[in-house]
Amino acid sequence: MKKRIISLLACGVIAAGATAGLTGCGEKGITVWAPQVQQTLVKEMIDEFLKENPDFKYSIKLGVCGEDMAYANMSKDVEASADVYGYANDQLMNLKKINAVAKLGESAKAKIIADNDAKSVASCEINGEYYGYPYAADNGYFMYYDSSVVSATEAQTLEGVLSACAKAGKYFLFNQKEAWYVGTFFFGAGGDYTIEWEGTSIKKAGSDFDQKPEGSEYSYGEIGAMAHIDLNANKNFVNADDSVIDQYLSGNMLGACISGTWNAAKLSEKLGDNYAATKLPTFHSSLTDQDYQMKSFAGYKCFGVNPQSKHLAEAHQIAAFLSGKAMQEKRFDALQIGPSNKEVAAMDKVKKNVALAALAAQAPHSKTQESLPSSYWDPMKAFGEGVNGTSPKINKDNYKEYVKTLINDLKTDNT
Repeated sequence: MKKRIISLLACGVIAAGATAGLTGCGEKGITVWAPQVQQTLVKEMIDEFLKENPDFKYSIKLGVCGEDMAYANMSKDVEASADVYGYANDQLMNLKKINAVAKLGESAKAKIIADNDAKSVASCEINGEYYGYPYAADNGYFMYYDSSVVSATEAQTLEGVLSACAKAGKYFLFNQKEAWYVGTFFFGAGGDYTIEWEGTSIKKAGSDFDQKPEGSEYSYGEIGAMAHIDLNANKNFVNADDSVIDQYLSGNMLGACISGTWNAAKLSEKLGDNYAATKLPTFHSSLTDQDYQMKSFAGYKCFGVNPQSKHLAEAHQIAAFLSGKAMQEKRFDALQIGPSNKEVAAMDKVKKNVALAALAAQAPHSKTQESLPSSYWDPMKAFGEGVNGTSPKINKDNYKEYVKTLINDLKTDNT
């Protein structure tokens, strides 16, 4: 019992008020971890599960653990961790590495494939096997804008957005220093970053940023780099994390910004009737005189089952219920969480949600975020800081040198 409670406390307090039928020492109990913001909601879901399954013979306990902390907390002691937990899909390979996520059976696999968006299903797949029940498809980014500043037509191109902001004395905000966003122009230009896995280890990884689009004298890396440089030089551009977005929004200086669903509520409240969102705009390359569609990362959230659970079949039953159609609709209604379930995503109330509609429009122009190594994040972050920084400053005179460095630093080869 001590071992079990230590693990729960590592993820936050035991949600005693949200606990269904505690039993002694957890021998007959199943533990579910959910984020703090979803505690009340998941408690309601568990109550509903128990009502629909009156013969279920185990109690269900609820603990606090965010999807982004799943690996960090499971890795402390897998055996003593939750039986069912939510995880962000980019943590899957690490969870598999420590034997903390169970493989789905054939019937469960067939159901998630039939019910959910294909990319969300693919996000929990390793070598043809599936290790999660998708339940959210909203971890990505797109563009919000003030429709009194930027028109729907202007919002389709970066040049249109910047021009509209200049006319109104407002600003376009984009986080140029955060690695998660830096790939936007490189991937948009046509480049890619790929990983070849050997089990749960990286055998080989790297980009094709040195390759050139057909008929071009410039590489994907050079086109993407120059787009960063050109944007940074624009007087109506501001490098912005969430704190800067808050500042410009409060000061009524925001014309448009690139962000995700987590900022929807504050943007909607502040912009009111002028609140709008759409896919990322296209950008015009000063090198090739061509237009390219900005591309984003797309992330998903799934329920994982601990393979070391003493009640494995029942844990799978709970995970399937919590990720099912009814619970995804309930999750959207309560917290506006974007569903991965195809039927829920097709509901009018979901399609009318401004942020989720923009995310859906961005989906065809997104790259699924898998378990990326530090050899991806660190070089991309360094490049973004170089463009936006002062020393060393990446500019039009030296960018080719830094693109070569970036390409080299992105390589991993254990063959």
